[in-house]
Amino acid sequence: MENRKQIAMIAGALALGIVAAFLMGTHIQNSIETQTREIAKTYETQKGAMAKEMAMVKKELLAARQERAELANQLQTIPQQIKAVKAQGGSAAGPDNSQKMALSVLTPPGKRALTIMIDSLSAVGGLINPGDYVDIIAHLKVSEGEKDSEDKGKSVTTVLFQKIQVLAVNTNFVDIGTAKDYAERQTTRSLNVTLAVTPEEAGLLTFAQTNGKLQMALRSPGEEQTEILEVASWESLSDFVLEKQGTELPIEEEKTVIRSTGTDKKFEPVIQIFRGGKEL
Repeated sequence: MENRKQIAMIAGALALGIVAAFLMGTHIQNSIETQTREIAKTYETQKGAMAKEMAMVKKELLAARQERAELANQLQTIPQQIKAVKAQGGSAAGPDNSQKMALSVLTPPGKRALTIMIDSLSAVGGLINPGDYVDIIAHLKVSEGEKDSEDKGKSVTTVLFQKIQVLAVNTNFVDIGTAKDYAERQTTRSLNVTLAVTPEEAGLLTFAQTNGKLQMALRSPGEEQTEILEVASWESLSDFVLEKQGTELPIEEEKTVIRSTGTDKKFEPVIQIFRGGKEL
Protein backbone atom coordinates (compact mmCIF):
# COMPACT_ATOMS: atom_id res chain seq x y z
CA MET A 1 0.00 0.00 0.00
CA GLU A 2 2.73 2.41 0.88
CA ASN A 3 4.41 1.83 -2.48
CA ARG A 4 1.19 2.62 -4.25
CA LYS A 5 0.82 5.85 -2.30
CA GLN A 6 4.35 6.90 -3.17
CA ILE A 7 3.78 6.08 -6.81
CA ALA A 8 0.54 8.05 -6.76
CA MET A 9 2.25 11.04 -5.17
CA ILE A 10 5.06 10.93 -7.73
CA ALA A 11 2.57 10.65 -10.56
CA GLY A 12 0.59 13.59 -9.16
CA ALA A 13 3.74 15.67 -8.83
CA LEU A 14 4.71 14.83 -12.41
CA ALA A 15 1.25 15.76 -13.61
CA LEU A 16 1.37 19.08 -11.75
CA GLY A 17 4.84 19.75 -13.19
CA ILE A 18 3.62 19.00 -16.70
CA VAL A 19 0.60 21.27 -16.22
CA ALA A 20 2.81 24.05 -14.77
CA ALA A 21 5.28 23.71 -17.65
CA PHE A 22 2.41 23.82 -20.15
CA LEU A 23 0.94 26.90 -18.52
CA MET A 24 4.37 28.58 -18.38
CA GLY A 25 4.98 27.79 -22.05
CA THR A 26 1.56 29.16 -22.96
CA HIS A 27 2.26 32.36 -20.98
CA ILE A 28 5.65 32.82 -22.61
CA GLN A 29 4.17 32.24 -26.05
CA ASN A 30 1.39 34.73 -25.37
CA SER A 31 3.96 37.29 -24.16
CA ILE A 32 6.07 36.79 -27.28
CA GLU A 33 3.03 37.17 -29.51
CA THR A 34 1.98 40.32 -27.64
CA GLN A 35 5.45 41.85 -27.95
CA THR A 36 5.58 40.86 -31.61
CA ARG A 37 2.26 42.59 -32.26
CA GLU A 38 3.44 45.72 -30.40
CA ILE A 39 6.72 45.77 -32.35
CA ALA A 40 4.83 45.34 -35.61
CA LYS A 41 2.43 48.13 -34.64
CA THR A 42 5.33 50.44 -33.72
CA TYR A 43 7.07 49.59 -36.97
CA GLU A 44 3.95 50.37 -38.97
CA THR A 45 3.56 53.67 -37.10
CA GLN A 46 7.17 54.63 -37.71
CA LYS A 47 6.89 53.48 -41.30
CA GLY A 48 3.87 55.73 -41.78
CA ALA A 49 5.64 58.71 -40.19
CA MET A 50 8.71 58.07 -42.33
CA ALA A 51 6.53 57.88 -45.41
CA LYS A 52 4.99 61.25 -44.51
CA GLU A 53 8.46 62.76 -44.00
CA MET A 54 9.62 61.37 -47.32
CA ALA A 55 6.56 62.85 -49.00
CA MET A 56 7.31 66.26 -47.45
CA VAL A 57 10.96 66.04 -48.57
CA LYS A 58 9.88 65.17 -52.10
CA LYS A 59 7.47 68.11 -52.07
CA GLU A 60 10.19 70.50 -50.89
CA LEU A 61 12.61 69.19 -53.53
CA LEU A 62 9.98 69.71 -56.20
CA ALA A 63 9.39 73.28 -55.00
CA ALA A 64 13.14 73.94 -54.97
CA ARG A 65 13.44 72.63 -58.53
CA GLN A 66 10.62 74.91 -59.64
CA GLU A 67 12.26 77.93 -57.96
CA ARG A 68 15.58 77.06 -59.59
CA ALA A 69 13.89 76.79 -62.98
CA GLU A 70 12.21 80.19 -62.48
CA LEU A 71 15.54 81.73 -61.43
CA ALA A 72 17.23 80.27 -64.50
CA ASN A 73 14.54 81.79 -66.69
CA GLN A 74 15.02 85.17 -65.01
CA LEU A 75 18.79 84.97 -65.50
CA GLN A 76 18.26 84.24 -69.18
CA THR A 77 16.21 87.42 -69.55
CA ILE A 78 18.83 89.67 -67.90
CA PRO A 79 20.94 90.17 -71.09
CA GLN A 80 17.82 91.27 -72.98
CA GLN A 81 16.94 93.70 -70.19
CA ILE A 82 20.47 95.15 -70.25
CA LYS A 83 20.28 95.58 -74.02
CA ALA A 84 16.94 97.33 -73.62
CA VAL A 85 18.43 99.66 -71.00
CA LYS A 86 21.36 100.52 -73.25
CA ALA A 87 19.07 101.04 -76.25
CA GLN A 88 17.11 103.62 -74.27
CA GLY A 89 20.20 105.55 -73.23
CA GLY A 90 20.70 103.95 -69.84
CA SER A 91 17.08 104.28 -68.70
CA ALA A 92 14.59 101.45 -69.13
CA ALA A 93 10.85 101.93 -69.37
CA GLY A 94 8.61 101.23 -66.42
CA PRO A 95 7.60 103.21 -63.34
CA ASP A 96 9.47 100.84 -61.00
CA ASN A 97 12.82 101.17 -62.77
CA SER A 98 15.54 102.13 -60.29
CA GLN A 99 17.36 104.15 -62.98
CA LYS A 100 14.53 106.71 -62.82
CA MET A 101 14.82 107.06 -59.05
CA ALA A 102 15.96 110.49 -57.94
CA LEU A 103 19.59 110.65 -56.83
CA SER A 104 18.53 112.62 -53.76
CA VAL A 105 16.54 109.57 -52.58
CA LEU A 106 19.65 107.40 -52.80
CA THR A 107 21.82 109.90 -50.91
CA PRO A 108 22.12 108.91 -47.20
CA PRO A 109 20.94 111.47 -44.61
CA GLY A 110 23.72 113.86 -43.61
CA LYS A 111 25.66 113.22 -46.81
CA ARG A 112 26.01 115.14 -50.05
CA ALA A 113 26.23 113.71 -53.56
CA LEU A 114 29.47 114.98 -55.12
CA THR A 115 30.59 114.03 -58.63
CA ILE A 116 34.28 113.97 -59.50
CA MET A 117 35.94 113.23 -62.82
CA ILE A 118 38.64 110.61 -62.53
CA ASP A 119 40.56 108.65 -65.13
CA SER A 120 39.50 105.05 -65.60
CA LEU A 121 42.79 103.53 -64.43
CA SER A 122 42.66 105.47 -61.15
CA ALA A 123 39.08 104.25 -60.63
CA VAL A 124 40.20 100.63 -60.13
CA GLY A 125 40.46 100.19 -63.89
CA GLY A 126 36.80 101.15 -64.29
CA LEU A 127 35.65 98.17 -62.18
CA ILE A 128 33.82 100.18 -59.51
CA ASN A 129 30.02 100.06 -59.34
CA PRO A 130 27.23 101.91 -57.54
CA GLY A 131 26.99 100.59 -53.98
CA ASP A 132 30.72 99.93 -53.66
CA TYR A 133 32.85 101.54 -50.93
CA VAL A 134 36.23 103.02 -51.74
CA ASP A 135 39.20 104.71 -50.10
CA ILE A 136 40.33 107.92 -51.80
CA ILE A 137 44.05 108.52 -52.25
CA ALA A 138 45.37 111.97 -53.17
CA HIS A 139 48.63 112.90 -54.89
CA LEU A 140 49.12 116.57 -54.02
CA LYS A 141 51.66 119.30 -54.72
CA VAL A 142 52.35 121.22 -51.52
CA SER A 143 53.90 124.63 -52.20
CA GLU A 144 56.95 125.51 -50.07
CA GLY A 145 58.05 128.79 -51.65
CA GLU A 146 56.64 132.12 -52.65
CA LYS A 147 53.84 132.45 -55.14
CA ASP A 148 56.17 133.84 -57.79
CA SER A 149 58.86 131.26 -57.07
CA GLU A 150 59.81 128.65 -59.64
CA ASP A 151 59.59 125.99 -56.94
CA LYS A 152 56.70 123.70 -57.92
CA GLY A 153 56.32 122.33 -54.41
CA LYS A 154 56.71 119.02 -52.67
CA SER A 155 54.79 115.92 -53.81
CA VAL A 156 52.68 114.32 -51.09
CA THR A 157 50.69 111.09 -51.33
CA THR A 158 48.15 110.28 -48.64
CA VAL A 159 44.84 108.52 -48.03
CA LEU A 160 42.33 111.35 -47.69
CA PHE A 161 39.12 109.47 -46.89
CA GLN A 162 38.13 105.89 -46.13
CA LYS A 163 34.89 103.98 -46.65
CA ILE A 164 33.28 106.42 -49.09
CA GLN A 165 30.10 105.12 -50.75
CA VAL A 166 29.78 105.21 -54.54
CA LEU A 167 26.30 106.42 -55.52
CA ALA A 168 26.64 106.37 -59.30
CA VAL A 169 29.10 105.73 -62.10
CA ASN A 170 28.42 108.02 -65.04
CA THR A 171 24.57 107.92 -65.24
CA ASN A 172 24.09 104.48 -63.71
CA PHE A 173 22.56 104.35 -60.23
CA VAL A 174 22.59 100.53 -60.11
CA ASP A 175 25.09 97.92 -61.20
CA ILE A 176 24.20 96.76 -64.72
CA GLY A 177 27.80 96.07 -65.67
CA THR A 178 28.85 93.17 -67.83
CA ALA A 179 32.24 92.08 -69.10
CA LYS A 180 31.66 94.20 -72.19
CA ASP A 181 30.78 97.25 -70.07
CA TYR A 182 33.96 96.83 -68.02
CA ALA A 183 36.03 96.54 -71.19
CA GLU A 184 34.49 99.78 -72.50
CA ARG A 185 35.22 101.55 -69.20
CA GLN A 186 38.87 100.54 -69.36
CA THR A 187 39.21 102.16 -72.78
CA THR A 188 37.42 105.31 -71.62
CA ARG A 189 39.74 108.13 -70.62
CA SER A 190 37.66 109.33 -67.67
CA LEU A 191 34.62 108.44 -65.57
CA ASN A 192 32.16 110.58 -63.67
CA VAL A 193 31.91 109.02 -60.21
CA THR A 194 29.32 110.34 -57.75
CA LEU A 195 30.21 109.86 -54.07
CA ALA A 196 28.30 110.25 -50.80
CA VAL A 197 30.34 112.59 -48.58
CA THR A 198 29.80 114.98 -45.69
CA PRO A 199 29.78 118.73 -46.40
CA GLU A 200 33.30 119.07 -44.96
CA GLU A 201 34.55 116.13 -47.01
CA ALA A 202 32.98 117.67 -50.11
CA GLY A 203 34.99 120.87 -49.69
CA LEU A 204 38.26 119.07 -48.95
CA LEU A 205 37.76 116.62 -51.81
CA THR A 206 37.11 119.46 -54.25
CA PHE A 207 40.24 121.28 -53.02
CA ALA A 208 42.35 118.13 -53.35
CA GLN A 209 41.11 117.47 -56.87
CA THR A 210 41.88 121.06 -57.87
CA ASN A 211 45.44 120.87 -56.48
CA GLY A 212 46.40 117.31 -57.34
CA LYS A 213 45.26 113.94 -58.63
CA LEU A 214 42.85 111.47 -57.03
CA GLN A 215 42.87 107.68 -57.01
CA MET A 216 40.41 105.12 -55.62
CA ALA A 217 41.02 101.83 -53.83
CA LEU A 218 38.11 99.37 -53.71
CA ARG A 219 37.13 98.02 -50.27
CA SER A 220 35.67 94.65 -49.34
CA PRO A 221 31.88 94.84 -48.74
CA GLY A 222 32.19 93.35 -45.26
CA GLU A 223 35.02 95.58 -44.06
CA GLU A 224 33.88 98.22 -41.57
CA GLN A 225 37.18 99.22 -39.93
CA THR A 226 39.12 102.34 -40.83
CA GLU A 227 42.77 102.98 -40.01
CA ILE A 228 44.94 105.96 -39.14
CA LEU A 229 47.61 106.12 -41.84
CA GLU A 230 50.68 108.30 -42.21
CA VAL A 231 51.59 110.31 -45.27
CA ALA A 232 53.43 108.24 -47.88
CA SER A 233 57.01 109.44 -48.36
CA TRP A 234 60.49 108.10 -49.04
CA GLU A 235 61.08 107.90 -45.31
CA SER A 236 57.86 105.98 -44.59
CA LEU A 237 58.55 103.65 -47.54
CA SER A 238 62.07 103.00 -46.25
CA ASP A 239 60.76 102.25 -42.75
CA PHE A 240 58.11 99.88 -44.16
CA VAL A 241 60.57 97.94 -46.32
CA LEU A 242 63.04 97.74 -43.44
CA GLU A 243 60.37 96.41 -41.08
CA LYS A 244 58.73 93.94 -43.47
CA GLN A 245 61.65 92.82 -45.65
CA GLY A 246 64.69 93.72 -43.57
CA THR A 247 66.09 95.81 -46.43
CA GLU A 248 67.36 99.33 -45.85
CA LEU A 249 66.79 101.71 -48.73
CA PRO A 250 69.48 104.37 -49.31
CA ILE A 251 67.37 107.50 -48.82
CA GLU A 252 69.03 110.90 -48.86
CA GLU A 253 68.07 113.26 -46.09
CA GLU A 254 66.12 116.30 -47.17
CA LYS A 255 68.10 119.50 -47.16
CA THR A 256 66.80 122.53 -45.35
CA VAL A 257 66.37 125.43 -47.77
CA ILE A 258 66.74 128.95 -46.43
CA ARG A 259 65.00 131.56 -48.54
CA SER A 260 65.29 135.32 -48.41
CA THR A 261 62.23 137.21 -47.24
CA GLY A 262 63.12 140.21 -49.41
CA THR A 263 63.35 142.59 -46.43
CA ASP A 264 67.12 142.37 -45.82
CA LYS A 265 68.73 145.81 -45.16
CA LYS A 266 72.32 146.85 -44.52
CA PHE A 267 72.92 148.37 -41.10
CA GLU A 268 75.94 150.63 -40.50
CA PRO A 269 77.64 150.53 -37.08
CA VAL A 270 76.58 153.40 -34.76
CA ILE A 271 78.62 154.66 -31.78
CA GLN A 272 76.83 156.67 -29.11
CA ILE A 273 78.71 158.55 -26.32
CA PHE A 274 77.05 159.38 -23.01
CA ARG A 275 78.40 161.65 -20.21
CA GLY A 276 76.54 162.21 -16.98
CA GLY A 277 73.57 160.32 -18.35
CA LYS A 278 73.32 162.62 -21.34
CA GLU A 279 74.13 161.82 -24.93
CA LEU A 280 76.89 164.01 -26.40
